[in-house]
Amino acid sequence: MVRPFTQEDVDKRIVTAAGDTVGTVRGVEDGRATVERTDDDESLTDEIKEMLGWSDDDDTYELTGDDVEEYEDGNRIRLPGYTG
Repeated sequence: MVRPFTQEDVDKRIVTAAGDTVGTVRGVEDGRATVERTDDDESLTDEIKEMLGWSDDDDTYELTGDDVEEYEDGNRIRLPGYTG
């Protein structure tokens, strides 16, 4: 885990290792982020959705610091790279 989410993470973009935006942090509670999916399923691969426990039926999801590779400078939070 890099660190828990904080209120400073609200409105930051969640991006894949390749830099594709998959959502935006809309709220933080108890170190967990509520993420609103902002993609059109084009950049969000089934592998990433499965790893995060996300389905096609929901528009908001929860992430923890364990799901994060890096809190980048600026407004991006990067997920780890995945290999299938």
